[in-house]
Amino acid sequence: MSTITIEGVLCTLTTEDRVWTVEELIRFHGDRAAVKDALAELTRAGLVNRINKRTVCASRAALAAEEWST
Repeated sequence: MSTITIEGVLCTLTTEDRVWTVEELIRFHGDRAAVKDALAELTRAGLVNRINKRTVCASRAALAAEEWST
């Protein structure tokens, strides 16, 4: 069972507001399937922008929500 959460991946994306490769996120979190599942959920929710198949970044909505929550 994976300990990677959707919130954890989103936190990584919003903490460092930059473009991430999917492979970087997988190396950072250590679980390929969990990271890919989290990215799929976040993309469906509009919180992640897919730049192409290999790169992603937090959406403006995700960044705004993160800013408001702090």
